[in-house]
Amino acid sequence: MEAWKIGGSWLWTAVVGGLSLAAVFLLFRYRAAISRFLGEVRGELAKCSWPWDPTETGVKKYRELIDSTAVVATTTLVLAAYTSGFDFLITRVVGWLVKF
Repeated sequence: MEAWKIGGSWLWTAVVGGLSLAAVFLLFRYRAAISRFLGEVRGELAKCSWPWDPTETGVKKYRELIDSTAVVATTTLVLAAYTSGFDFLITRVVGWLVKF
């Protein structure tokens, strides 16, 4: 029976078992709402425009995705450099003012 213990304790086994039963109960209790929600999600995802062209092959297929990723990475680096430079400048100015 030691193999049934979770974390070496019957208390954790009871807690995990109780949470599992509660999850199963809630799944059966709200299965219609969950099913309706998943159907709506599927419908909305069908309307989405994905960042790749299914008619292309190879790297051309992901051109928009690659371009968008490059823009995000470049913007992130520029913003990080600006923030770091401004932080360095403010640290030096405050340090200079504190010395007086």
